[in-house]
Amino acid sequence: MRHASFCILPALFLFARVSGSPEGEISEASMQKTVKEKQTVVLVHGQGRTRFSMVILEKRFASAGFRTANFPYNQAIHSLNEISSQLIEFIETKVETESYHLIGHSLGGILIRDAFRKEYPKGLGKVIMLAPPNRPAHLAKLLQGNPIYRWMTGDSGQKLSEEAFYETLPVPTVPFGVIAGDKGQKLTFNEPNDGVVTVRSTKLEGMADWALLNHGHTFIMNCRDTFECCLRFIETTRFLPSEANATE
Repeated sequence: MRHASFCILPALFLFARVSGSPEGEISEASMQKTVKEKQTVVLVHGQGRTRFSMVILEKRFASAGFRTANFPYNQAIHSLNEISSQLIEFIETKVETESYHLIGHSLGGILIRDAFRKEYPKGLGKVIMLAPPNRPAHLAKLLQGNPIYRWMTGDSGQKLSEEAFYETLPVPTVPFGVIAGDKGQKLTFNEPNDGVVTVRSTKLEGMADWALLNHGHTFIMNCRDTFECCLRFIETTRFLPSEANATE
């Protein structure tokens, strides 16, 4: 009888392992979902747009299990300094999770940088900038004297053309990455660009990673691979798998 018991025990152990594996998988998936639910992705739209331009990206992050908050602002009415202060207040009011991440498109990335002059609420994890003009924007320089441009873009639009503004613009103090696009035009550019900003001008010293995607400036935030890169960066601080990544 003793020998029979010893024979039965391994079989019972194996059965328990096999029958228990689905529960283990479910528990792991539940754990990952719980981690994401404790994080909020705050989205900041670009120049001349509204928060609705970030809705597709917002829905994708929500479907992935994150909480989201889509920051609205009006650059024609408020100065860049006022808007970055509003961003801080928005986070204090809308973010209820332990940690949060910031994703800004175009001017949105500059607003995120400007807000580092103040103090972000605790819990800031990572920053992602999509097609940001991290140097004085080429088109902003061309249009800075245009009265229609000045009326539509306000103080923020003018700041994008000023060397002095960029000289004092803070660099994020948390891990940050930049995604650039190169589906541009040759009418007003003589180097790779996304139609609005040059590829070169998106780079910023200190960035944890940088990725180049074949998209134009206006809709880069709506592209599926942009979302996938953003999601991977939040999870790993890398946009692409290591063998495919290029940071220079």
